[in-house]
Amino acid sequence: MKRYSATILLALFCLGMVSGCARKEPEDTGSTGGNVLAGQTLTEIVDAIYEKHPVELPVGTIPVDLADEYAVNSYLGLSSSANIREAVASESMLGAQAYSLVLCRVAENADTKAIAQQMHDGIDQRKWVCVVADDLKVSAWGDLILLVMISSDYSQSGTAETLTNALVQLCGREPDVQIG
Repeated sequence: MKRYSATILLALFCLGMVSGCARKEPEDTGSTGGNVLAGQTLTEIVDAIYEKHPVELPVGTIPVDLADEYAVNSYLGLSSSANIREAVASESMLGAQAYSLVLCRVAENADTKAIAQQMHDGIDQRKWVCVVADDLKVSAWGDLILLVMISSDYSQSGTAETLTNALVQLCGREPDVQIG
């Protein structure tokens, strides 16, 4: 299992390096609005976050099926995906590790602040049943929302703050919205 996890982590690292080299500079969107990091896929942005701040957990990143109501609620904490264009979730590949990093783009003209608040209020920090992600932060830059929740037991690997700060560096500015 360790060899498999190490191979996947190495593959993710290599993918992050390759996509990081091709990354465009973030566009200046001012303090609100805009399509942040528009030239990159959400998976490429997640890889770049991990390049800035690696986590010491075996993680995998998958697209969230916005047609699946259960997936939308489990990953995003939302009852509907009506205002979400796309989303990816990066979680531990081992079941009982309370860690989740979710990145989504909201639909054009959607109320990003309201959606970020709904995500914060609706996410189940105990979705792993026997463990809890007691460190939660939801932040938004233009049309991009980042939700990070992690157990404080893994603080040596990262915190919601350190992972959010990695995206602050990529965006080149503080978030428009920060909850938690």
